[in-house]
Amino acid sequence: MADSVTLIIDDREVSVPEGTTVLQAAAAAGITIPHLCYCPGLKGTGACRLCLVEIEKVRGLIVSCMRKVSNGMVVHTNTEEIREARRFVIELLLSRHPGLCLSCEKSGACKLQQYAYELGIERPSFPVRDPGYPVEEDNPFIIRNYNLCILCGRCVRVCRTQGSDILDFMRRGIETKVATPLEKPLLEAGCDFCGSCVGVCPTGALIEKQRRGKGREWEFSKVESYCGYCGSACRLYLNLKRDEIVKVSTEAPADYLCVRGRFGYGYLTSEARLTTPLIRKNGELAEADWAEALGLVGARFRELREKYGPDAIGGIVGGTVTNEVAFAFYKFFREGIGTANVDSSVQYTGLTALQQLDRMIGGPEAYASLADIENAKVILVIGDVWRRVPAVWGQIKRAADNKAGIIYLGFYEGRLTRVAKVWLRAFPGTEHLVLQQLAGAVLARLGEGRREVEALPNFGAFTAGLAAAEGIPAGVSPEEIAAAAEIWADTRQKGVVVLAVDGVTEDTARAAWNLNLLTGRTAKALFLGHSLLNAHGIWRMGALAAKNSAVEERGLITAAMLAAGSPLRGLYVLGEDPVASFPGCGKVRARLEQLEFLVVQDLFLTETARMADVVLPLTTHIETSGTVWNVEGKLCQGKQVLPAKIPLPGQVFAELASKIALDSGYDFNIQLTGGTAAGAGDWKGYSCTAPCPEFLPVAVAVEERQEGELWLVPLASRFGFYDHSRVAHTNLRYLSCRDDGIALSPADAERLQLVEGTRVNIASLYGATAGVVRIDAALMPGVVTMPAFAAQTNALLAPGVACGPVKVAIRKSQEEA
Repeated sequence: MADSVTLIIDDREVSVPEGTTVLQAAAAAGITIPHLCYCPGLKGTGACRLCLVEIEKVRGLIVSCMRKVSNGMVVHTNTEEIREARRFVIELLLSRHPGLCLSCEKSGACKLQQYAYELGIERPSFPVRDPGYPVEEDNPFIIRNYNLCILCGRCVRVCRTQGSDILDFMRRGIETKVATPLEKPLLEAGCDFCGSCVGVCPTGALIEKQRRGKGREWEFSKVESYCGYCGSACRLYLNLKRDEIVKVSTEAPADYLCVRGRFGYGYLTSEARLTTPLIRKNGELAEADWAEALGLVGARFRELREKYGPDAIGGIVGGTVTNEVAFAFYKFFREGIGTANVDSSVQYTGLTALQQLDRMIGGPEAYASLADIENAKVILVIGDVWRRVPAVWGQIKRAADNKAGIIYLGFYEGRLTRVAKVWLRAFPGTEHLVLQQLAGAVLARLGEGRREVEALPNFGAFTAGLAAAEGIPAGVSPEEIAAAAEIWADTRQKGVVVLAVDGVTEDTARAAWNLNLLTGRTAKALFLGHSLLNAHGIWRMGALAAKNSAVEERGLITAAMLAAGSPLRGLYVLGEDPVASFPGCGKVRARLEQLEFLVVQDLFLTETARMADVVLPLTTHIETSGTVWNVEGKLCQGKQVLPAKIPLPGQVFAELASKIALDSGYDFNIQLTGGTAAGAGDWKGYSCTAPCPEFLPVAVAVEERQEGELWLVPLASRFGFYDHSRVAHTNLRYLSCRDDGIALSPADAERLQLVEGTRVNIASLYGATAGVVRIDAALMPGVVTMPAFAAQTNALLAPGVACGPVKVAIRKSQEEA
């Protein structure tokens, strides 16, 4: 802990940690020092000179955002000399700032306007020069009006710190402006559209496009919530004017949100949302009231149960619903219908690995957090995790800036390769072999530490696996393995493995754990990234519902329910679109067509919903007050932001249970707070039992590959999309199409005589589809990528296997031939 420093600020004694700046010390004491270039969370530059203060026994005015405190320091922040200096700074800024306050969206929240008012500046003292820059709004997210820019540099620094590093100062002198390289449009320049630049901008130079004309800042009410997209469940604030979401903000200006969290909220209040139940009549879906729809579901499920038994009915819940909704769904099947045939879509996205690693680590309390990544000195990144959980990238970038040794295991060349000290470019499907070979090299460097490792359970089987992996080609040289081992074997350094659980094989996940265990990094050393909002909570709720149910046995898992020949006659799908989002979706569709009765409850009329006999509307997380478990192992509590216009899921399940079981005594509610489930026993579905932790088995077999073969690997979008049905109802459509198509390396495209935009047919053993060629220089020869979770991609994958690789053949379509 840093030593404490005591000083006097405006006759007030203040004690702060050593290393604190004067501006920060004043803020801790409740004293506001005006500032423009300084922003909490970003490094100071002292550029604007507005935060000047007087320090006794120090000559001249001092920039408070750069000066560190010292014992006995006496500071004055508001003398007339200081105010006069600040007036001069503001007047200089106003001299190149056109007076657009009447129409500026930031009026009332603009720092320049605020300080001009506080300093009594009624009109500029210097002639005003309007820069005359064109307003740039070539995308649906951000308006850039650099006529209002005061060159504080906040946007440049935040983009450099956690974004794509595309903003910088261009030109010189009075012509200086912030711009992208060659002043390209944001998308063309490589922008992630995280909107961090908008969050930190103190004026109206950068504004959210969606909020234009919808009100002033003081008209908005801010309600805390969390992002409903990926497993990070980032904390955010919904800014509302009446019942309309106007914009999204963060607690601190520099806090990170990806493009989905900041701009992708349109689906929450979309007019395309289902609000009325639909029933299939004469082959078509027609609107019905809730009583008729629930009556039909109850009658048909009761009929199927009486005719075939309860195990003829099953349920599948998606990974984006809250814990409370998932628990109610699981309990509805176990208590209302009397079957254990209820599972989740997480089964297809690394569930087994997630459960195993959770048990090894010892539960959510020991998960690595985003802060652990930033503070680590050694980081091993496996797969496209930063695409699946976008918040990871900023933490890795900051760790790299702090001289962390970063090892990247992945086939795709991109931003991670630019910050990595060692890039292990394995051919997809051989990542577990590389980790085994890396573990062997690390073990050889442990020295005395090897004795402790040898005492761990399964060490013999572990070393046998290492020996079996030696010499098997994986595309990585022994020199690269040795360089990575030298970094990872330094057990004095805090190390974290950053893993895309839903983007790697189970063997890769186990090998990653073994590498952690080998170096004693077991707690706060494994980041379990996941694309689904509540993957970490859904399976826990299933285990909890089973534990507190009369039907405790394990029923059919998702894959078994959808397999040919399964006993299912009726199925209830909640918050998921199997026909589009499940691997092997062609076979999934065929199996659903064989059902006697299909119920889908969702936000929108998805492809699966179009096949249903009954479609029920579903509430969003902002219409309830539910919780989710995020990738950091934290329970995130939501609030009811907008009133629900339809029955809540728990009410629906209770009503259905009463119709099916002729009993109205079911209670499907559960309250989760601080890691406990009130009235429901222990919330942990899995617990660590001795001996624990232990080395996990890793298979070393790989499919043989021949020269010229093409292997498809689903790659998460650069913008991190998972739920395409929600994205389709937001302005994120502008970005989702950018990763569409069938991506090939330049070498493969040349060999196949294909050019950008060529329409081709692509087929695997499991299905076929068509698409347009996209040439991607970041790919290695032999690797083809298509967007992860997209229906076209899933049509080519093996049923139940979401991460590939799968051998494919590509031919020009007849249209192009």
